[in-house]
Amino acid sequence: MRSPGKLTLLLTGVLFSSFVLADGYALRRVRPGDTIGTIAAAYNLSTEVLMAYNDLDGTLIHPGDLLKVPYVRATGGVAEQAPRAPASFREHVLQPGETLSEVAARYGITINALVGANPDLSSLDRLPTGVELLIPPGEGLVVTLSQVTDLAGLLAEHQLSPLSVARANDIRSLNDLQPGMLLFLPGVEPTAALERLARVREEELRYIWPLHGRITSYFGRRNLGMGTSNFHRGIDVAAPTGTPVHAARSGTVVFSGWSTSGYGYLVRIRHHGGDETWYGHFSQLLVDHGDHVAQGEVIGLVGSTGISTGPHLHFELHESGTAVDPLGYLN
Repeated sequence: MRSPGKLTLLLTGVLFSSFVLADGYALRRVRPGDTIGTIAAAYNLSTEVLMAYNDLDGTLIHPGDLLKVPYVRATGGVAEQAPRAPASFREHVLQPGETLSEVAARYGITINALVGANPDLSSLDRLPTGVELLIPPGEGLVVTLSQVTDLAGLLAEHQLSPLSVARANDIRSLNDLQPGMLLFLPGVEPTAALERLARVREEELRYIWPLHGRITSYFGRRNLGMGTSNFHRGIDVAAPTGTPVHAARSGTVVFSGWSTSGYGYLVRIRHHGGDETWYGHFSQLLVDHGDHVAQGEVIGLVGSTGISTGPHLHFELHESGTAVDPLGYLN
């Protein structure tokens, strides 16, 4: 589905060539597999020009992002008219520093409702300023009607009555139905979009902080006094006994119990690709071996078990079986 909203800068029916002299730009939606380089090449632009025109600091782009392609150099085809928003919808342009949570709160809707109205969002956390959002009247899912005959299948799939959909979209006759129009399905949860965005968020925020607090010991060699030292394979974060500790990333619990290596009560979580996070010195374990945990899920409570001088979390990150400094990975 193309970005809903009133994109007044799109021109219908204009063929671009390298000789077009008009000012302005076309909007190009990023598709899976696209890179800045391939898009720039398709429009006979340099990567640097395309990045500068879109105020990009790096080359990372996501499916669903909108890129501005200058008319003066574009060769990519016809600019398309964005479909009109469903009835009773409003529009909102994302402002600098504004989050989706703030937008949802402003209009008195949930994040799920906002995603349902904009199921092609590329991210929940890293949307660029200027993205146009549809604001729905309530919970539901916006879909693009490919063919008028698809409506019966949509109603059956989501167990909706024709009357409820007609009212939600101000449809008064079959003549109001047009291929390519945006259709609001009231009460339908945007399950697929939410699952996709959860995967995107985990990739963007690959490891989140399991606990916020004062770091009392860093990764690397540390002096133990009396001329002795050892290598600290993680970081220690001080917190009161009983403070919840969260999984830094989703994965499967491969160990939950008492460690004989000084960690006290220890949880190890194996993530996609084989990397692991270790969490030590718990006062209480809240997950068992074999459990699948989501990123951010509480897995235990801060304690001082094992070899410990006070309540804290000892956190390690292992890549390919080797402990690495977590501070370079945590968001």
